[in-house]
Amino acid sequence: MRDQRAEAFTSLLWEGVYDYTYVARATTPGTFVVPPAKAEEMYSPEVFGRSGSDRVIVE
Repeated sequence: MRDQRAEAFTSLLWEGVYDYTYVARATTPGTFVVPPAKAEEMYSPEVFGRSGSDRVIVE
């Protein structure tokens, strides 16, 4: 975990669909935009994928 991002690495990833989750601690109330996730091959960044964005409401 980093202050502004979560990173995950693997040396081999078979074809398919994968779900990754993380826990975020809410410290300030408000409405926030969750930016889309991006995955790419380390040595071939032209191979990549992106998720959709989301919105989180902290009350």
